[in-house]
Amino acid sequence: MSARPVAPTWLSGVFAGYSPSSDESFGSWRGGAIQTATDYMSAVTWNQIADPVRTLDAWRGASHLRLVLSVPMWPMQGGDLTLASTGAYDEYFTRLAHSLVGAGRADTIVRIGWEFNTPFFRWSVSNPAEAAEYASAWRHIVTAMRSVAGEHFSFVWNPDLTDHGVDPAAAYPGDSYVDAIGLDVYDRDETVGQTEARRWASLVTERYGLRWQGRFAVAHGKPLAFPEWGLVNDAHHPNAVGGDDPAFIRHMFRWFRTHNTAFEDYFDADPTGGDSSFAITRQGAFPKAAATYRKLFGAAPSSRRL
Repeated sequence: MSARPVAPTWLSGVFAGYSPSSDESFGSWRGGAIQTATDYMSAVTWNQIADPVRTLDAWRGASHLRLVLSVPMWPMQGGDLTLASTGAYDEYFTRLAHSLVGAGRADTIVRIGWEFNTPFFRWSVSNPAEAAEYASAWRHIVTAMRSVAGEHFSFVWNPDLTDHGVDPAAAYPGDSYVDAIGLDVYDRDETVGQTEARRWASLVTERYGLRWQGRFAVAHGKPLAFPEWGLVNDAHHPNAVGGDDPAFIRHMFRWFRTHNTAFEDYFDADPTGGDSSFAITRQGAFPKAAATYRKLFGAAPSSRRL
């Protein structure tokens, strides 16, 4: 007889696509309902950020799920960190807050300018001056969104588990503007060709890894959050990722359970047109890890609130 799963004491969810129906299908697959779901808005123009109609329409009728919304600092058609740091864009985030409250999403977990310590986003931080501007921009955005009557948003400050030479702490906006300390964690190697045990040890101990996040959160009196985490297959770099790695799933579950974790959302999606794979539900991609995930996470949901 197999052991019953241990019910998470944190909120457990997923990003499985741009709609709550995909996310709930993931809950059915794992055998335990989800409570949170990460999502991303269209951001070609300021209007799409200020009034994310497509996203909010998709989420109508799913009030039982807590939305973790990834919010860009500015759209693809223009903007910069210096202007954001002065509050030049505050009006758009005030409008966004009105849109969320009006759509019944006043409890949204807001993930502003995520993974800012990587080179992949418009709001990337590469030096101390940019880090200071990022922190100032964050304070402006939070202040603007909190000014709207009826809101009770939570704000997750969310670097990536990586080291591109900038200390993420330099971009921290201050405890009054943050509700949880996030980290995006994928089963990748900083050093190619490590064993499962060494790869996990690296994820914990590298300069801005899991241990750093945990200590930073304790120092600031905040819970942990993991808006993205997951397995990785990469056809071009097979020795740099964990692949079908059930040990990673066990380690992450134990980490959530033994730390003050507010929520975690597994990233169950594959990049469009890419050779990498993250989707644990995709048939044959991660069979051993999928079985481990379902055993550990397929339990009754937590009632915890962030």
